Amino acid sequence: MASTSAKSFHIRSTSFPSKSHPNFARVQECLHLVKVWEACPSRKAQFVTRLGHLKDLYASVNAFLQLPLTQQALCGKESLVRELMDDFLGLMDACGMLKDSLLHMREQHQSLRSMLRRGDSGLEAGICAYQCSRKRMKKDMDKCLRLLRSVEKHASSSSDNLDVVDQVFKDVRAATISIFIHLSSIFSAKKATQSIFSRLLSSKNRDAEADEDGVSEIEKADITIFKLHDKPSKTVSQEDARDAQRQMEALDVSLMETEVELEDVLRCMIQAKVSLLNIVAGC
Repeated sequence: MASTSAKSFHIRSTSFPSKSHPNFARVQECLHLVKVWEACPSRKAQFVTRLGHLKDLYASVNAFLQLPLTQQALCGKESLVRELMDDFLGLMDACGMLKDSLLHMREQHQSLRSMLRRGDSGLEAGICAYQCSRKRMKKDMDKCLRLLRSVEKHASSSSDNLDVVDQVFKDVRAATISIFIHLSSIFSAKKATQSIFSRLLSSKNRDAEADEDGVSEIEKADITIFKLHDKPSKTVSQEDARDAQRQMEALDVSLMETEVELEDVLRCMIQAKVSLLNIVAGC
């Protein structure tokens, strides 16, 4: 009788925390918030807010991984834990690439803003350098997208017969990939770089259509900057310079906020990765 009781206790101790557990409920709540923002019809919905929800999601995942029942359940899923760690590494690399590209963009903006304030005679060369840096950034974002697609393909190849633990982490991966893909596309400003000069010809119409077409702040700043490219530095008016500075100043605030959120997301991802490593070590 005693052995039967011990066996029953062992089975319960390795079960996954119930859906009513506060930590599990918090993960589900954060996932819901991420999905609501992803489904938002407005393409101008702030990606800073989306990153804030993603940060909260990973913080809740880390708290969830601290539960003894979660750790015991995952000890029976060594292959899943190792797959999760591989995916986390890929997502952390993508997050780092986004953060580094954003930092480089801010540095380029600050350099151009200084040239505009001084009325620098080398403005044309500065804009050319900026254009080259944006092309490099687009290539970096293409690499980031390929990495994310690789993680996405790996995750989608898993079995469809998922239990609750598998489904939770599959949802977390999918939410992270979706947000990072969206962010890398924004950083690339692909609409602006695909046909930037043809778009400049109808810039007045573009201003009127901006809200409907979902033009990003980065794209608008690019268009404003490249409009100066066709003008010799001596013919750039103070109004043109002020307009470009306003666009870049507004964008810089948004980029700085995004950089802070990305740093926080990366920190939370690292903490969750460490928790997974601890689970592997303790099994």
